[in-house]
Amino acid sequence: EMDYCRILNGVLPETIRAIGWTPVSNEFSARFSARDRTYRYFFVRKSLDLKAMQRALDKLVGRHDFRNFCKIDTEAVSNFAR
Repeated sequence: EMDYCRILNGVLPETIRAIGWTPVSNEFSARFSARDRTYRYFFVRKSLDLKAMQRALDKLVGRHDFRNFCKIDTEAVSNFAR
């Protein structure tokens, strides 16, 4: 079996790491077949620019169209703002 995480991490920037994977069928779609998703972010405390992080987070406050980030039933859903 190939060490896919090592292969991926060899081409990803050092700030992005793959830590696991699992085989799926050819019919599987990461966007439409996944039952749930978990994202974990780790920050090195010594290098955090908290002001820059707050400015970025401030951009998420309010109502936005996030349809490009989710699985959508376009026939049943017409309100994409969150």
